[in-house]
Amino acid sequence: MSKKVEVIILSGFLGSGKSTLLKEVIEFEKKNGRRLGVLMNELGDVSIDSALIPMDTPLKEMLNGCICCTLQGELSLQLSQMLEEYELDLILIEATGAAHPLEILEACTHPTLINKVDIRCIVTVINAKQWAENRLSNKLKKLLVEQVKHADIVLVNKVDQVDENEVVAVLESVKNINTQATISIVTYAKINLSILYDLVVQSSERSYEVEKAHVHHHLHLRTIIFSVNQPIDRVAFLQWLEKIEGQLHRVKGFIYLTETPGLYLFNYAYGMPIFERYASEKKYEPVLVFIGEELNRGEIEEGLRKVQSIT
Repeated sequence: MSKKVEVIILSGFLGSGKSTLLKEVIEFEKKNGRRLGVLMNELGDVSIDSALIPMDTPLKEMLNGCICCTLQGELSLQLSQMLEEYELDLILIEATGAAHPLEILEACTHPTLINKVDIRCIVTVINAKQWAENRLSNKLKKLLVEQVKHADIVLVNKVDQVDENEVVAVLESVKNINTQATISIVTYAKINLSILYDLVVQSSERSYEVEKAHVHHHLHLRTIIFSVNQPIDRVAFLQWLEKIEGQLHRVKGFIYLTETPGLYLFNYAYGMPIFERYASEKKYEPVLVFIGEELNRGEIEEGLRKVQSIT
């Protein structure tokens, strides 16, 4: 597949209006002549929201679980199957309200998928009344904060259900959590959907700067991809990862090591590295994916070059 398929992640707690937004995006994209598919996740074992999806739209459902935990592996699989089965320009992922955007992003950037998809943006929808009343448990409050924190676009939805002072308070709260996101005040999840295109245009404008790296320059969570042409010194590599500037959430990919032959699947999260020998007839090009905030592309490229040059 020569052209990457764009992905939009729709996040937000239960009842925030994600499904309404999903329907709006589908109509908008189809009017622009784009081919799209939908991946939908619901916590129960019966799908309700899928009734909103037009019959001619490719749809895959993940039921009875949350993308960010029990179904993360299935999301990667379903995404891979959709890419193989259909010729698409865009895939919309609507996650259950209990999902964490970072975990969804991780599933979408599996090493076997990273050269096939391009994450356009993460959109989080919040219910203005629910946010203003602040009656959820502490655990769920933290989840809502995380959903806002990692968004590129935040929709403050259902503002017709709160007064003007509450709207101001909600906006101030959201801005304090995420200073970089585009924030829109809406009812019925209706926004100027051209802002989705604005984000992807801005990020692609600079993609030529480094031939072997693709960076989402204007997305809150940066996903930086590097081809790894030479075997890596394992010890130097791990020492270097500990020193990377910014907030590094995850590193994953396929690499060769200088100390032993064979391809390895590498995973790094919360400071814990895992190297697994990858034995399969299916071949993958060595590549590393870095996911984080305030990451310095040039610093990572230079550091990765050094750990490949050690002999």
